[in-house]
Amino acid sequence: LSNAFDAVRERAQSGDGEYSASVMISTRAVEGAVEIRVRDNGGGIPEEVREKIFEPFFTTKPTGSGTGLGLSLSFDIVTQGHGGTLTVESTKGEGATFVVTLPVKGSATL
Repeated sequence: LSNAFDAVRERAQSGDGEYSASVMISTRAVEGAVEIRVRDNGGGIPEEVREKIFEPFFTTKPTGSGTGLGLSLSFDIVTQGHGGTLTVESTKGEGATFVVTLPVKGSATL
């Protein structure tokens, strides 16, 4: 969420008077899992950044603004801690969507 808010804030400050910032969170049940999507309409994430985005200490933020651990830790918690997946979809200039998929365990019915 923090990265989504940063992305829309950066795009809003770029000077496009027509731009209306948006961060949307949605959930849905998928076969045997729950999917959580966080979508923003910021500037998007370039391919070369998407390839490294979940690596520890990778950041595009200025020195002192980010440690590069947030997405790396999130990835480890989701994948190793809960057996889920964390992916990113992005189109330059249109924003990004982070998708968390967590398996449903136990007898709960969705």
